[in-house]
Amino acid sequence: MKKSLIALAVLASAGAAQAQSTVTLYGLADIWVGSTKATATVGGVSSSARTTRIDGAGFNTSRFGLKGSEDLGGGLKANFQLEQGYNSDTGTVGATGFAFNRQAWVGLSGGFGEVQLGRVWTSYDDIRSSANDTFNANIASSFSTWVGYNDRTNNGIKYLTPSFGGLSGSVTYALGEDKNTSTNGKDNNLLSVGAQYAAGPVFVGFAHQTEKSGTTTKLGALGTLGAVPDGTKVTYNLLNGSYDLGVVKLLAGFNQVKGTEPTTPGFLKASEYFFGVEAPLSSALSVAGGVSQSKIKDDTGPQTKGTGFSVALKYNLSKRTFTYAALNQTKFKDDTGATLDSAKTQLFAVGLQHAF
Repeated sequence: MKKSLIALAVLASAGAAQAQSTVTLYGLADIWVGSTKATATVGGVSSSARTTRIDGAGFNTSRFGLKGSEDLGGGLKANFQLEQGYNSDTGTVGATGFAFNRQAWVGLSGGFGEVQLGRVWTSYDDIRSSANDTFNANIASSFSTWVGYNDRTNNGIKYLTPSFGGLSGSVTYALGEDKNTSTNGKDNNLLSVGAQYAAGPVFVGFAHQTEKSGTTTKLGALGTLGAVPDGTKVTYNLLNGSYDLGVVKLLAGFNQVKGTEPTTPGFLKASEYFFGVEAPLSSALSVAGGVSQSKIKDDTGPQTKGTGFSVALKYNLSKRTFTYAALNQTKFKDDTGATLDSAKTQLFAVGLQHAF
């Protein structure tokens, strides 16, 4: 009898331990059919090309992942997340060379906030995605940084604060771990900070990101943004926000990017802003739109002006499945006054997304 009671006690404690630890398999599949048209005018000569295509990552990037947590007691938890993106139109991985290209981290959380170690989203990208126009959809958003940024990083240390009456923040720091390939004896590194206020219908966010290159392949161990000289520094400053009136949600943002190279006494500077609206038309159907404009200049003066607009419809078939349609147009034009060169891209797509 005593042995039976001991055995039951062991089984009960094992069940309790298992209940404290959870692992979830999740993901989504997104695919669209559409047409893209690219038009360019160079030296007074125009050309255009139209492509009909089936592609993935229309509304969001297709992905699958594992995430979980273990209750360590005293309010402390151990957490992890492994997430891989994939191309739903071909079945190929989203980025070669990665087992989990979107996220791969382990960390701890508690009353102090949360710490994540590994491949993590930057704090700048967290703020940017919180108030982007046109549902923050990949193919629909009019607000796209003309000078690209690292939205996630390898070798990252990320800290997220608790929320204090709606106010919270985070900081991300990452090392390239590549001094041996640098001519100036320094690592690539990335520093990203973000702060936000979210309470009721109001969201306001600010983010700053600095990327420093210690090697000729800019931040190669952290991400991929092209080749630049050692010591190149790129900074990003973003202010955005939204206000939900119920019948319509208003969004706006301003972003400024500046890059400097040590070997060339000059700079590249881009400023952009956007305005957007999202509105429910029924319990299942909603519409969104956005407009944006950017200007790029260097130490010699204005270079390029960009404009964009987008509109999208989203129809929920269930809690996990929806269809969408989007129209997007971006246009770049020479802003030096020397030529009338320009380039324009138009996209129309209909798609389907299912989450699991």
